[in-house]
Amino acid sequence: MSIPGRAQPDISIIIPARNAAVTIDATLRSLLPERSLIGEVLLVEDGSSDQTAAISVQSALRYGLPLEILAVRLGSAGAARNAGIARAKGKFIFFLDADDEVMAGGLGLLHDALLRHPEAGLSVGASIRRARGRPDKLKTPHGYTSDRASNARRYLLNEAWPIAMGSALVATSATATVRFPETTSLDEDTCYWAALLARAQVATIPAPVLLYHHDEERMARRFVLAPRATFLAIAVELDKLADSGIAKEVLQWRKAWIALRISRQLIKHNRYSYAMSMMRAVRAHKSLGRSWKATQYRIRIRFGAMMERPDYPSRAGADTERRTLIVSFDPAFPPVSGADLRNFNNASLAAEYGPVRLVSVRPPGNPSQPSDARINAVGLTIDGEPRSASLGWWRIAEENRIPRTALVRLRSLVQTFKPDTIVVEGIGLFKLLRPLRPLTKQLILDMHNVESELAAQLRHIRPARSPAVLGIRRLERKAQSIVDRVWVCSNEDRERLMALAGRTMPVDVVPNGIPSVEAIPDVLPAEAPADSGYPVILFIGHLGYPPNVDAAERLAHAILPRIRQTLPDAKLVLAGRSPKTTVRALAGLPGVELVENPESVASLLSGAHLSIIPLGAGGGTRIKILEAMAWGVPVIATPLAAEGLGLVENDQVLLSASDEGLAAMAVDLSLDAERRARQRFRAHQAVWAKFGPQAIRDAVRAGLALDNGDDDRSFPIIP
Repeated sequence: MSIPGRAQPDISIIIPARNAAVTIDATLRSLLPERSLIGEVLLVEDGSSDQTAAISVQSALRYGLPLEILAVRLGSAGAARNAGIARAKGKFIFFLDADDEVMAGGLGLLHDALLRHPEAGLSVGASIRRARGRPDKLKTPHGYTSDRASNARRYLLNEAWPIAMGSALVATSATATVRFPETTSLDEDTCYWAALLARAQVATIPAPVLLYHHDEERMARRFVLAPRATFLAIAVELDKLADSGIAKEVLQWRKAWIALRISRQLIKHNRYSYAMSMMRAVRAHKSLGRSWKATQYRIRIRFGAMMERPDYPSRAGADTERRTLIVSFDPAFPPVSGADLRNFNNASLAAEYGPVRLVSVRPPGNPSQPSDARINAVGLTIDGEPRSASLGWWRIAEENRIPRTALVRLRSLVQTFKPDTIVVEGIGLFKLLRPLRPLTKQLILDMHNVESELAAQLRHIRPARSPAVLGIRRLERKAQSIVDRVWVCSNEDRERLMALAGRTMPVDVVPNGIPSVEAIPDVLPAEAPADSGYPVILFIGHLGYPPNVDAAERLAHAILPRIRQTLPDAKLVLAGRSPKTTVRALAGLPGVELVENPESVASLLSGAHLSIIPLGAGGGTRIKILEAMAWGVPVIATPLAAEGLGLVENDQVLLSASDEGLAAMAVDLSLDAERRARQRFRAHQAVWAKFGPQAIRDAVRAGLALDNGDDDRSFPIIP
């Protein structure tokens, strides 16, 4: 909702908020003395489960603040701030956390400093740090000069006093190309300020402008929970600062210093094995690795490790790494199709909690291994080996053939790897469930589709009258009686499966995430130029999969010709692996291009104007929709294609069940630039909020039962 403010805002206040109902009123009240400077207050409400939004609206009405609520589900403060930057209309941007307060007159001081120094891109004031049980501490900015490169270097080396969020005012023009990291909650502000300092002059004022509340316990939790994943995430973001001209030596020092901070917290919580591993990153930097503090930490780690009794698990032993084994039929690495992408993405997220083995029945076609050393891909069969008997004397058509030699190798791998959790891909691998049941504490069935529903769609008949569909349903019921948990892609699939279940059991919604997310720009990409035809319509998918083959034929034979009646330069690009002969034949039609087995779809997506997805059958959720929206490509689809994604019709996606309706929507959207821009923005925002890395990370963690207090091997929450 919006509360009207000034037509021409001067300062845009951006406040990321999640479950901030207790503190948000004080934060907004602190803006009251200088509301004449404020054009808009953008409160980025990031999936709160309390009354944050309602209380914010009441407070804004009470104080006369021009508040706008931006509801998202991004899962990180950096992503929330970036969403605010994208919407901000002011000449200046002020970032404020939802539990901090602006000192009376502070915003005016920052504003005046930028007016006095128009060459500066940001102004920084002093801040007062308040921590429980400690006296307030005044932190005054110092160490900054007129040399931008020196400021960025000194900032990362802690030679310039750090900038607290809420103690700086930024010129919107200065942050045009600078954004916060979105994959880490540690030092994301440091990366942002360093990149900004490398590009812009800074003006400083000695007076305090901010009162911020420092939560030491929350900071400790960031370090102690999944320390390796936390460190790797910030290390990746620091490496990106090389693009800002910051020397590699400076970045290496910063990474080593962060590793030292994490080690300190790990030692405090008696997690000596983790601390020992983290100190390797400290030793990678010659000077810091040899410092007196690093030496002290190594001594404390050695003594702490010696004091642990090997026959009695200490607190550190209770939170050992979670080992996960994911079994699929086709190799999940390198990821190409929807199933591969889902399996590999889940493996990457599970690897944040411990080693992962990606095991496929079929031999891997690519001998290389994932770049993440925590993930190892293994095949259970070997090309050219003699054919062996398969598991089971009878199987339905939807079950995969599994050689007995594959089961022997799988059992051997499980006994060696000792996984805490085994995730099995779909009922096609039903024959593996009973043999694996006694070998692990937690057995999970990952149902990419509810296969009985999919089979009914493909046969175009009522499910109750199909013996094949009934056979699949019986198999799904049996599978649920064996495993501990089931994963599905959407709430719709969960409801279907719960209706089939013969017993009460956990069914977790683990959505498909945005594929190859690391290769997609963090901000909404510019729309593709029209120099190679307009509009370029893209359809990506496994072109041997029957629902995709049917969709490709509908596009080429029925939808594209209707579009070309109004837009004769319209072009259809079909891209995917293993196209059937009927799909190859489509390339001979006017305006149709086929791209077989693309190594990367990034260039195809960056050059597309529309993605039309006319699926008439399918289960799970469509990764191709997520991928298109993440790249800023508007999506027009059948209702079935968008099922389970929770997208807003006529806002984030356009839907029609008929070829005529899909074609008409494509023409109208192509001719309406304003509506197209609005849909691109809304869809991009929605897909990153619902299916971005943090959302899927939370779902995988819940699906692995890592938050289950009854599991003695789950990670503890540090009080």
